Amino acid sequence: MSKIISSTKFLEFKSELSPNGNPWYYVRRTNDTNEHDSAVVLTVIVRFDDEYKFLLLKTKRPPIYAENKALFSIESPAGLIGDIQTGETLLECAKKELREETGFINSKMFLECSNCSTSNGLSSETLSFITAIVNIEDLKSEPMSDGGIIVERFYVEVDKIDKYIESLNNDNNKKVFSIATATISGIYFAKNRLKKLLNT
Repeated sequence: MSKIISSTKFLEFKSELSPNGNPWYYVRRTNDTNEHDSAVVLTVIVRFDDEYKFLLLKTKRPPIYAENKALFSIESPAGLIGDIQTGETLLECAKKELREETGFINSKMFLECSNCSTSNGLSSETLSFITAIVNIEDLKSEPMSDGGIIVERFYVEVDKIDKYIESLNNDNNKKVFSIATATISGIYFAKNRLKKLLNT
């Protein structure tokens, strides 16, 4: 039976016995339920006439810069499911986060994968991945600042995304940018989804 050692509004620090009987310490999201994953990750592809681009976020995440991992993170829009509104569904959360973090509405959404653990030795957090395809004309509002976490929103052409990710790992960028693993996973799903749609 797991035990809560300490907690905040959004997190619980817990312990559980490992297979050899020793205590294992981990973090749990307080919005977790058996009905949905902890969070949704939105990989956003924007159509500009006949060209498609990924919309990415440049962020300042305290755990990353506090431990001198990097100055900035590269992420996709994302959000906790049901952290504010009890009973919120995955789709409701996805639409809300898309509007709040990007300003886009009227997207085509595709659920790619769910129950994906983020770091299963550290946390019980799981993710749902959604590909959202929007037209540039669907940019209807100013996105929220997210408390200063989001520094910049920018686009990368779909056919140049691999080279862009590689560039983040060169010697000049390693201590400047860290890209979220969820973002890389979402790009993989979204590229395959777009390929299927364009071939039908």
